[in-house]
Amino acid sequence: MSTFRAVVRLNLIATLLLALPFTSPRAQDAEPEAPAAGEAPAKAKPKPKPKPPAPKPAAKPAAAATPAPAHATWPTGASTVSESYGDWTMTCTRPSEKVTCIVAQSQGDSQTGRRKFGVELQTPIDGRSEGIVLMPFGLSIESGVTFKLDEQTLGKGAPYSLCVSDGCLVPISFPALALDGMRNAKTLLVTGQKASGTEPATITVPLEGFPQALDRAVALSG
Repeated sequence: MSTFRAVVRLNLIATLLLALPFTSPRAQDAEPEAPAAGEAPAKAKPKPKPKPPAPKPAAKPAAAATPAPAHATWPTGASTVSESYGDWTMTCTRPSEKVTCIVAQSQGDSQTGRRKFGVELQTPIDGRSEGIVLMPFGLSIESGVTFKLDEQTLGKGAPYSLCVSDGCLVPISFPALALDGMRNAKTLLVTGQKASGTEPATITVPLEGFPQALDRAVALSG
């Protein structure tokens, strides 16, 4: 499966954060107040000739809300786009007319560069997002893995599929409701059982940047 091949190639990608400036719309300036009425003139003095009022500046038209584009424009000539958002990486490839986008996070030893854990999700299709989790060696294969969003259990867990040189793979299929939960939660907790006993081994996956990475992937996939 292409998803399996993709997770084997999953590396810690050093990418340039595209920090496009975001400016919130400023409040429209208040119109100038009308000039205060002058005091009544003294009886002995003639009434001064009133000056014509200064013309008021034309009111600025309210800016129309710009809806988010249904898709984003690819860089000219590019076949791959890779961007970082918080703890997540968004990667889209377009070898032909078909675009494939994933959001991913990997964890490992920064000194050796060895990967110990990885999670990858494709952009949703028909309300579900297919993906893969790379778990480290030393866990019980029969127990599978379970998921939590913060302290809330997510689904019924998932079984292992096969093991490769970097670890063992767990196919996942998250519904749209789970993706919505990941947008609002702080961490995804992935738990397996140690092979040496019943003691659990939990991996904490920070979710900072996940909503932005997923939205960008959806926009680029068109």
